[in-house]
Amino acid sequence: CLCDVEVNNKSVHIGDGKFSFRNPPMFGTNLIDPSQRDGLYETDAILKHLLHHPNVAPFIATRLIQLLITSNPSPRYVQSVASAFKTGQFSESYQSSNKFGSGQHGDMEAVVAAIFLDPEARSTALAVDRTHGRAREPLLKVMHFLRSMELGADEERQIHLPELRSKIGQEAHYSPSVFNFF
Repeated sequence: CLCDVEVNNKSVHIGDGKFSFRNPPMFGTNLIDPSQRDGLYETDAILKHLLHHPNVAPFIATRLIQLLITSNPSPRYVQSVASAFKTGQFSESYQSSNKFGSGQHGDMEAVVAAIFLDPEARSTALAVDRTHGRAREPLLKVMHFLRSMELGADEERQIHLPELRSKIGQEAHYSPSVFNFF
């Protein structure tokens, strides 16, 4: 009969011994060293506590929006993304059939959808607003301009930009503090 299971420390034998497995699965036993168990439970508990703290959702929403979309998001935009983080779900509108997320707190699928599908992220009217957009360091602005003009070095020589620091207030590899330009 295949119902007979014999387990020893090194293998599992099923039935009349025709089937055997090394490293048997251990159901109902704890593989964690008992001396480490309390530390793992405490670490898990503090991570859950931090994840569910009321300031975490707005903080993560603000930072991700600033990184991906705009440096100065509106409070409504931050609240929308924070709500998607807390509920784990996002839909473009109440009638929309496009739903994102699993419903678990902190679901990043819902957060990313809320960031990119928000009207503030996709609005063409905000393109003319001078306060909307992402702030860039002066040096990055210069480098992006030079790249867009397809500036290249002649005869394997580096491009020399004299007095750059006095003109734009920043120079490569000379950060004024550990926080860089900002």
